[in-house]
Amino acid sequence: MLASVFLCALAATLAVAQNATYDYVIAGAGTAGMLLAVVLSENPDITVCVLEAGGDGRTDTNITVPERRGTIQDTMYDWQFMTSPQPGLYPNGTEGAQPVPRGKVIGGTSAMNWMIHNTDSRVQLDIWESVLNLTGWNWDTLSTAFRESETMYAPATNESQFFKYDPAYHGSSGPIQSIFQRSVLSLFPQYLEPTLLNAGYSIPPDRNDGYAVGAGFLPLAIDPHNYTRSYSGSAYTAVQGRPNLHVLTDARVTGIDWASTSSNITAAGLRYVSDAAISNITQHVVGREVIISAGCIQSSQILELSGVGDPAILNPLGIQTVVNLTNVGEGLRDPPMMNYLPISFGVNTTFTGGEYIQNFIELESARNMLSPADYTAASEWLNSTTHIEGVRDAQLAVFKELWFAEQPLIEMAWQFAVQNVTPYNLIPLSQGNVHINSSDPLAAPVINPNYNRINATINGTEVEWDMWFLAKAAQTYETRLATNSPMNSIITSTDPQYDLPWDQYYEAVYQRTGTSEHLTGGNPMLPLEDGGVVDTQLKVYGTQNVYVVDGSIFPYQPSAHPMGLTYAVAVRAARLMQQSRGGGGLTFTEQLPGSNSSANATAVFPTQPGSLTPSVGTPAPAAYTGGAPGVMCASGSATLAAMLLALAFLA
Repeated sequence: MLASVFLCALAATLAVAQNATYDYVIAGAGTAGMLLAVVLSENPDITVCVLEAGGDGRTDTNITVPERRGTIQDTMYDWQFMTSPQPGLYPNGTEGAQPVPRGKVIGGTSAMNWMIHNTDSRVQLDIWESVLNLTGWNWDTLSTAFRESETMYAPATNESQFFKYDPAYHGSSGPIQSIFQRSVLSLFPQYLEPTLLNAGYSIPPDRNDGYAVGAGFLPLAIDPHNYTRSYSGSAYTAVQGRPNLHVLTDARVTGIDWASTSSNITAAGLRYVSDAAISNITQHVVGREVIISAGCIQSSQILELSGVGDPAILNPLGIQTVVNLTNVGEGLRDPPMMNYLPISFGVNTTFTGGEYIQNFIELESARNMLSPADYTAASEWLNSTTHIEGVRDAQLAVFKELWFAEQPLIEMAWQFAVQNVTPYNLIPLSQGNVHINSSDPLAAPVINPNYNRINATINGTEVEWDMWFLAKAAQTYETRLATNSPMNSIITSTDPQYDLPWDQYYEAVYQRTGTSEHLTGGNPMLPLEDGGVVDTQLKVYGTQNVYVVDGSIFPYQPSAHPMGLTYAVAVRAARLMQQSRGGGGLTFTEQLPGSNSSANATAVFPTQPGSLTPSVGTPAPAAYTGGAPGVMCASGSATLAAMLLALAFLA
């Protein structure tokens, strides 16, 4: 065992130290970065090096077993960030500060999250191009990229009656495996669904068809063959034998190395230190193109540490400004969620079918979640508002478009085998930022989502908009469930009490609301004058060869869970890079037809749940596999690699 660890460490050292120039060097083996590397390296003539600050948890059952979703939070696989104090939230002994779980492991946050794998509506994604002027980014391109990232399995035959599924809107050859849940709590088909229909809500067909409003089960990123999490880490497992793909763990990127800081600002590569080493000796990896994929918290941090950002932030820290780009770190968002505690119902019956994780998700428009009087009053305020301090005009225009086009703005999430539902405000108007406050690359950045800081005047009363909308929607929904059949026949109590006076209900929601852990933004893809950090090629403004590819580039908060759109962005980025000069041309993932559905296989589960074997995804074609192993070292072997590197530099 020790010998194999040593050889892995030696391989890592030689591969990273002796390769003169990679085609692509990527900071972060997370949700986007790892999948991007997998797709780019499908071309054996393209070399890719990925630096990951965390270790390798691909065989850790707290990651691989779906029922243990989220349990790696507050462990070595989590950066364990906290926001700054948040005056817009209930103090709760922390001044409103919220945890910010971020994956520090191969796969990043896709190794940690709850695996919900859906995409946004046609209207929402077309806004990227039609309203925000992001040419080439729309429903057609992004939904195609989503399908290219996915292999979807039809529901198991014994459960198929519960799920709305159309293979035309799913992929059949991508690296991320998707299924519907393995068991269905009887609460949903017997009580909740008929109650929702009686209350005027809809249960539409497959919501990947471009119309996302309504209730029903959403896919989960799980490989049915061994019933394990499917994520960017397992996508790497399937191709880790590629000799042109090197992944170095415990390698914490501390900045961009610049080849030129004159008029043609050009990156030479990345610098990093070993998180597992006994000393923080800086190492370097050289690349033709530099891609920052460190997520919505640390991509901004890496840019600012490298001199890309606002001089007012950089100069006092002694960091020379290389690119004056004041938008870096701005536009960070996190939808507020009523999760401390959710809405719960006491019932006089018991349910079956809760053996496995549940995932019944309702996405609703404002009109569907407010009383007619509240909807009219809120619409009047929006119509009369042309500018909000702290909100870019383009962002306000997007929100109005979504509001009046009756797109999903509220989610009601049923994700446990109990009668609890968690509401959250999908697209908050409040936005914040993330910035460094130290030149020390190992110091955590200051994270400020700025929850609940936009005021609105509704019926002559000034309210905090995001919390008002969330609380109104929660009370409306809870009331409809408690007063419509057949749910009203089994409900014995509600918490909060659904018919509380408005001010008391609002206070209950306020005290229970915090992070949804769905942070996006910070480096938005927008025109420079509208707050952009990257252009439609994902290139950082003012640079020749630096890109950002992760959820920080989302121009506004998606209503879908961010993972699926992050995968789509990674695949779309690969297409753009492959089509550029020297990109090598499209590879097999990118050559799928626009509608790449097929007679998708039906999910068949193993007899023993929660296999210890990690999910390996869809094997790559034989022409792209084999050869010397790609560099990937677990924590202990990366320590040896770092020691060898240190000895080489000290010699």
